[in-house]
Amino acid sequence: MKTSSWEIIIAGFIFVGLGIYLIEQNSSTSKAPEAPTPPDSISFNLDGKNLRVIELKGLKNLQNLENLENLRNLENLKNLTNFLPAEIRSEFEKEIDEVMQEFDQESVDVVLNSDEGTISVNRKLSAESGNWTAVSPGIFAYIKEFDASELNEAELKLPFGSIEVIGSNDPQAKLTVQASGQVSTKEDLRSKLSTQSDINSEQVVFEIRTRDSQSKDHNIQLQATLALPNDVRVYALTNAGHISSKDINGNQHYKTLGGHIVLEALTGTLTAETGGGHITVSDSEGNLTLNSKGGNIRAQDSNGTLVMKTSGGNLQAYDFGGSIQASTNGGNIELRLVELTGNSNASTGAGSISIWFPKTGNAGFNLSGSSIEIDSDLNFKGSQSSGSASGSVGNGNHTLTAKTNYGKVILKSVD
Repeated sequence: MKTSSWEIIIAGFIFVGLGIYLIEQNSSTSKAPEAPTPPDSISFNLDGKNLRVIELKGLKNLQNLENLENLRNLENLKNLTNFLPAEIRSEFEKEIDEVMQEFDQESVDVVLNSDEGTISVNRKLSAESGNWTAVSPGIFAYIKEFDASELNEAELKLPFGSIEVIGSNDPQAKLTVQASGQVSTKEDLRSKLSTQSDINSEQVVFEIRTRDSQSKDHNIQLQATLALPNDVRVYALTNAGHISSKDINGNQHYKTLGGHIVLEALTGTLTAETGGGHITVSDSEGNLTLNSKGGNIRAQDSNGTLVMKTSGGNLQAYDFGGSIQASTNGGNIELRLVELTGNSNASTGAGSISIWFPKTGNAGFNLSGSSIEIDSDLNFKGSQSSGSASGSVGNGNHTLTAKTNYGKVILKSVD
């Protein structure tokens, strides 16, 4: 039976406590009756959460467990198994031996207070910088902290797993990678993954690779978080996983072969690519290029130059100001524009195109589709037929061309 070490420790305390209780109960039957005394109790606490209370007499007999601090003398538990029935003693000792072999994978404290009758088992979630460290059963962490006051560029590459990039004004940078799944020890993890880092004052490159090229993930999950100054150029790649980024300025490139991308509060030149997931951008500004091979793309509360392209998903740009190039082979397009600052294009092979534009705005429109609808509230000037329209709202400084082969084009007003 595979369990985590502190669970085994707690089970050991329970077994020993029950053993002491049974022994004292048996011995008390041969003695003269005495006045009843309140039973002692042990309260088991794991990371601040009370698990259960075991009532037993003779709690002073458990004082021998106090030398289990930091779990370094777990072997002493085996001495107390003499109190246990023979039929469970060997199994309990076997469990202890297995846990002893994995002590270097765990970092926990055991605190016994015999006066209060409490036993606390607390995990230490710490990791050694630059090395894989077990932070809890089955969970390992790689942490690398470094000075980024002069850093210009950062690259992070994963064979699989999620990536989170966070920008700030802090000149210190930190990479944290968490690994979990079907991995038992640090040695087991290192046999499956190699971790490489190349750090200098201006550039940093982190890369995790699988040692066996025939296996993609070894049933391991990776979660990477890169925190760094917000003016650093970023390149983040995962072959299978989600990517998120927030508060980064400058050139950025995010790529996943099979996950979603969520971007927030970014500025500069930005490229996001996914093999089949969705892309969402919000509160961002600059040259935004978003490509998906089959997912939806959405830009919200942003401005600049926006390029959206997907093979079969829907495209949305809400409360956007700037110029747009939107293309999908088989989805719908929705554009809610604040203003148009450059010539733009929206096209779909089969789907509807809906455009919202301010009544007081200035833009030209060339529309074509199975049918055309133009809101009467717009002061649209030009020509219109059942399948096309050409004209302008206001002075029409820049033109939006919208075309669908099978679908309608709708031009609506927005205040």
